[in-house]
Parts: sequence; C-alpha cells; structure tokens
Amino acid sequence: MDKIDIVAPPAPAVPPSDLLRFYRYFLSEHKRIFAWLFVCGFGVACADALVSVFVGKVVAFVGQTDRWKAWQEYWPTLLVLLLTIGIVRPVLIYVDLHLRNSFLVPGVTSRIRWISHWHVVQQSWQFFQNDFPGRLAHRVMHTAGALRETAEAAIRAVWYLTMYGGVSLFLLAQADWRLTLPILGWFGGYVLLLRYYVPRLRERADGSSQAYSDLMARIVDCYSNILTVKLFSYAATDNDHVRNSLLSHNEAQLRHMQMITGFMTSLTVLNTLLLVGTGAIGVALWLNGHVEAEAVAMALPLVWQAASTGGWVAWEVSGIFQNFADVRQGMESIAAPNTMTDDPDAKALRVSAGAIEFKDIGFSYSPDVKLFDRFNLSIRPGERIGLVGRSGAGKSTLVSLLLRLYDIQDGTIQIDGQNIRRVTMDGVRSSIGVVTQDTALLHRSVRENVLCGKPDATDQELHGALQQARVIPFIDALQDDDGRTGLDASAGERGAKLSGGQRQRIVLARTLLKNAPILVLDEATAALDSEAEAAIQEQLEALMHGKTVITIAHRLSTLARMDRIIVLDQGRIIEEGSHDKLLADGGLYASLWQHQTGNRLPGGDHSSFKLPIAPDIT
Repeated sequence: MDKIDIVAPPAPAVPPSDLLRFYRYFLSEHKRIFAWLFVCGFGVACADALVSVFVGKVVAFVGQTDRWKAWQEYWPTLLVLLLTIGIVRPVLIYVDLHLRNSFLVPGVTSRIRWISHWHVVQQSWQFFQNDFPGRLAHRVMHTAGALRETAEAAIRAVWYLTMYGGVSLFLLAQADWRLTLPILGWFGGYVLLLRYYVPRLRERADGSSQAYSDLMARIVDCYSNILTVKLFSYAATDNDHVRNSLLSHNEAQLRHMQMITGFMTSLTVLNTLLLVGTGAIGVALWLNGHVEAEAVAMALPLVWQAASTGGWVAWEVSGIFQNFADVRQGMESIAAPNTMTDDPDAKALRVSAGAIEFKDIGFSYSPDVKLFDRFNLSIRPGERIGLVGRSGAGKSTLVSLLLRLYDIQDGTIQIDGQNIRRVTMDGVRSSIGVVTQDTALLHRSVRENVLCGKPDATDQELHGALQQARVIPFIDALQDDDGRTGLDASAGERGAKLSGGQRQRIVLARTLLKNAPILVLDEATAALDSEAEAAIQEQLEALMHGKTVITIAHRLSTLARMDRIIVLDQGRIIEEGSHDKLLADGGLYASLWQHQTGNRLPGGDHSSFKLPIAPDIT
C-alpha cells in the first residue's frame, strides 16, 4: 500500500454540501484501503462463523462410541477448520488492523484535516468575521475524525454483521430450515428497532453536536480575549455565557444518552429472545430426531455471536449517527461556498508603475445603506496620498477594497490598468505592503513573523530589514519560557509577549522585507512613543521612496508630507489637496487640524505636532 501524501494539493472544487457526496469527496482517493477493509471484514466474518461449526464438529466427534474410527472420519475437517480459525483468521485480523492503524487512522484523518483547512483558509475575510475562530478550528479538526470513524464503523460493524448474518443463515439452513426462524425474526426486530430509534438518535445527536460546538466557541472566545475579561472584571459575566452553554450541552447530551439507553435495553431483550428461541427449537428438533446434537451445538454459539455482534453494532450505529451530526456541523464551514474567488483565467498582477484607479465603484455592507456610490479616485504612480475623515467615512474600507478583502458591487478598481477582479487575489496582496492598526502577530518565532513578508528571504535581507526598522537591540534581548532567544524567541499569542510598540516595529520590519511597489500605512506609528517614532521616521521615508503610498492617519501632522490629502465623508470626497491648501480652505480638514492642535492658527511648519485622537473603526 502506497504511503498517503497528506499535504498534496487538493482538488480545486469546493466540497459538496450534500452529505453522501461530501463523504465521497473526501474518501474517494482512498478506495484501495477501503476495498481491502471490506475483503478482510468478509473473511473475518466467515472465519468467526466457522468457530461455531468447529464446536459442532467437536461435539459430534466426541459423541461417537468408536473413537478411532471417528478420528479417521473427522480429522481432515477439523484440521481445515483449525487452520482457518488459527492461521487465516489472525492473518486477516492483522491486515485489517495494519490498514486501520497505519493508514486509515493517522493518514486518512490527517489528509481530511489538511483538505478541510485548505478550503476554509481560502474563504473571504468576511467569512471569518462572521464566525468564532474556535468553532472553525474545532470543525476542521473534529470533522475529519468523525468522517473517518463513520466509514470505519460501517465496515467494522455493519458490514461485519451483514456478512456474519448471511453466513449464519446459510449454515443453519444446511442443518434444518426451522433453525433459521429465530435469527430471521431477530433480524426483523432489529430493523424495526433501527427504524424507530435511528431518526430520534440522529435528531438528538444533532442537538448534542450543535450544543458542543457552541460551548467550544464560547470557551475559545473567552480565552482568546482573556485580557479584556480580566481588565474589565468580566470573568463572572463571561462565565455566565460559558455556564449557560455548558448547561445546554449537558441537557442535549442527557437526552441523547437516554435515547441510547432505551435502544440498548430493547436490543438486549431482543437478543435474549433470539437465544431462547434458537435453543427451544433446536432441542425440540433434536428430541424428535430431526437434527443431530452437532446442529444444536453449532446453532447456539452461532446465534449468540450474532446477538453479541448486534449489541456492538447498535453501539457503533449510535456512534455513526453522532458522527453524522458532527460531519453535518462541519459541512457548514468546510463546504460553505466561497463568496470571493479568483476568475478561472486570472493571472498574476504585474505592477510596473503603481498607478491606482477607483472607477465608479459602488459598495455597501448591507442593502439598505450604500457606503460608496459611483466613487472615483485616481492615484498617480509614486504618489503619496493621505486619507482623512471622521470614523465611518470609508477610509479603511477603501483600502480593504483595494486589497480585495471585500469585492465591490459596481465599477472597477485598477492597478496599472489591470482590473483587480481579473487577476489573482494573491497577486494583488503580494504587490501591496500593509502596516495596519492591528499589530497582532502569529504565535510563532519573531523570525517567522518577519519572514511572512518574504518567506524565501536570505539572512542578509532579513538582517537589513531588521536594521532599517531599528528592532535588533530589543530582539537580541528577547528570551521566551522555553529558553529560546533573539529571533528564535516566541512572540506569544497575537504577539502578547511584546509591547505594542515592539509589535508594530516587527510589522514594519516585515513590510520593509516585503518591499512591495504599493504601500498602505494605516496608523503605522500609532503604537510608538515619540522617541521611537522619530527613530524610525527616516526608515519610513526610505520605505516609501519610489512607491505609491496610501496613508491613513489621525495624527494629521504625519500627513503633512503627503503629495495629496483626500478628505472623505460618508463615502464621498469632500476635499482634496496639499496640507497647506486644505488648511487655507478652512474646511473639515482645517477643523480637525485645529481640534488636534488646540485651535492653533494655521500657518508655518506643523510637522512636529503628533497629538492622537480616537482610533478609526472603519
């Protein structure tokens, strides 16, 4: 059996939303494994049924009066049965276990997780905004195991019982057709039990799975925002959310388990009737001379094994439907249609100059309120523009549209004449360096966080970017709890082990390393103190040199050096021009400037003023 290539690129098609097709999508590439499991399951079922035949033959053999004559008659049959039970059966079980433990459990499960993650991570930014990260992670991880366990249980239990039951009926019919009546009745009762309980088990399993998913989401949300919980003494209130979710999950799980209890009890009664009925018919047939003792000795362990297997299968069936519920939950995220995809013939973006043009764009977050309506803005190659406006004016949204975090509903956005809807999203984002207000880092080493800008960068390029961002002194002093130092030290969850200023300088180093032709600075120095900002101001100038730059800032003094300042209000351009021109015009920009500088009269060099106001939320 070939080794499974766990991280091979999956098929580009989105996983289907139909349950059976969803299973086929993930399991079809492992057909050989499942085919061998079916073969092994059939072989083991036949061998197990022959154990009862062996018992019957031994009873017949030891009941003979002429022992040596009986030995001559029975030993070939007993030898074949012993070889089948003692050699063939263990070999089949070994092959079955080897396939499960070496390929199915580790390999197939990991492969499904990789494909699931691959599809989820391709989803739009809005998709992740509308869900809990913890719930998404749980579904990616748990759906794979549930999907594999369903297929495994169907072969291990349901297929086994079907094959064992068929062989048992054949063997009993060979002795006397009347011996098949109890097991046929058992199969009928078993089907009726499944018909009654399965829909109810499925409904309650769905409820239990949904409640568990919600509980996980609540707990992860609490841990992810633990600083807010602690700073605002919110632990007790937040615990109410977790407590209510826990109680809901407990109630849903209790109802599910109660249904399983009823199912298993009913099956126990049915199994007892099977054994008693087979014994009674077998004894009656033996008393009337219709069958030999050998047939009765074979029938009783045969049906008892079927009854025991039925209980095991019933438990597996309840697990199958629990897994069905988990898979259906996972499908909501893994098989969700991607609302933002590349065109089939999309090509990589080629940036030669860095000209940006917004042509008659229309965009809204909701159908009722349109943020941009026939909005136009042209940015020349190498031009530095600043975006200013009150919160909600559309500054950050405009940048998000350029980065294709959202798609416009009308118009076009072009970079060097290329419609960004006709090129790959990765191509757009690889051509734009971004420093945002949110300076959260990955929970990885400082080196890995910086190399996000250019994964294949040389050590020399990395060191150069670190020097430009003036981060080497504090990086050299870093040491994490595992004893790793410098660039190898962990940044912590969302960069929690670094100060806000240190995080922002790491992000600046990342952007310097990327060296993209278009640069977006969204409050790039907001987390830096005045001394740190002054120390890297020269490096920011070097970073912007020769690039098309879009800067969003509330410290209006940081925009004084921009070639042009665009003032937005409710998705419209209401003012534009240089810093001095806008101050002279006496409009919104001048009003904001005067507010920040304590109503200081315009005029002179105001580049030293860096008084912050409330952060933007757009």
